[in-house]
Amino acid sequence: MARRARPKPGKEPITEGLHYRGASWDEEKPHLWRFFQGVRNHQQVTEDAVFGHNAALACHMANESYFRKAAVTWDVASNQIKS
Repeated sequence: MARRARPKPGKEPITEGLHYRGASWDEEKPHLWRFFQGVRNHQQVTEDAVFGHNAALACHMANESYFRKAAVTWDVASNQIKS
């Protein structure tokens, strides 16, 4: 029996799709408009870099906790995730 070649990474066939649609695209327009205007005019946007850092940090901590199979904490003094 001949072996089938595996597809290259990222070229695998899609077997199932998931689509999300909000109630209306119009709900996103004001948020995006404020963001683009803030970037263009060098003004503060709705959420600043600190908010983005904290949001990303929560995701990183969840991943670290999963891979370490233990609870983790954020050490402010050393700016590191500790278990």
